[in-house]
Amino acid sequence: MTKLLIVTGFVGAFATYPIPDKLVYNGKNFSVYLNILPDEFYKIDTVTFDSLEYINRILTVDLFGDKKGCQTTACVDFLASWEIEKNQLYLTGIYSCCYYEDSIKADLTSLFKEKVINGKVKADWVSSKEIVQGGEELNFISYDIPVFKKEIEFEFLEGKLLNINTFDNSKSRQSVYSQNAEKLLNFIYTNIDWDNLPKQKKPIRVITRFSANENGKIDDIEVTKKSENEIFNQEAIRVIKSIPDWDVIYVKGQLYRQYYSMPILFSEENRKKYGQ
Repeated sequence: MTKLLIVTGFVGAFATYPIPDKLVYNGKNFSVYLNILPDEFYKIDTVTFDSLEYINRILTVDLFGDKKGCQTTACVDFLASWEIEKNQLYLTGIYSCCYYEDSIKADLTSLFKEKVINGKVKADWVSSKEIVQGGEELNFISYDIPVFKKEIEFEFLEGKLLNINTFDNSKSRQSVYSQNAEKLLNFIYTNIDWDNLPKQKKPIRVITRFSANENGKIDDIEVTKKSENEIFNQEAIRVIKSIPDWDVIYVKGQLYRQYYSMPILFSEENRKKYGQ
């Protein structure tokens, strides 16, 4: 995944992170992203995007009867609550994405009939490994995932809890340069060797793609939009690699290589503003 840095003068976008389901285990509440019902509730389509095929699951059941639950960018169809009891996963509730405003929830009995026992349904359709929130959140999102000091992974097979794994991500950290656009821009443009660059009539825009190692050192970089003059491409690489410190992200106890895209504008305006 490549993240386009949002800094003054450039355009990018952040994705809305989805609202999690709730899971109760051993009397504790966890956040989990199960959000799936049995296959018979869906129409399964195959979607081709950029020559790759994806499975698209479309709900064909009116979960809330004659009521219409709302949808948001962070919640498409529904929210759910789950419970693990004696190592068995149960579905305990299905709710509108705006449940706390509209109080709309599904009637499990009308959906699952005799499968509902004591107000819950044995979730034997769930066979997956699910990460739940564990420990202190590090208060940042790496574009597509939240980053936690500790992650707990629950492994299910047909609703049975097979295993629990715990991962230490405490070596994750954020860089002041990724969080402060002004500081990042100032570092980049004041460290460009303007004296060794030819003057140009029109601005030259070079786009780099990079990531950092476990020490926060940028060690993987390429130019994705090049200048015809190679000297500008090499200068873009040099100045990005010289950033003193960058984000370090661990997921499931392993270094996660988050890639970032950074445009650099070589212009006479920037030369006059930042050049010494």
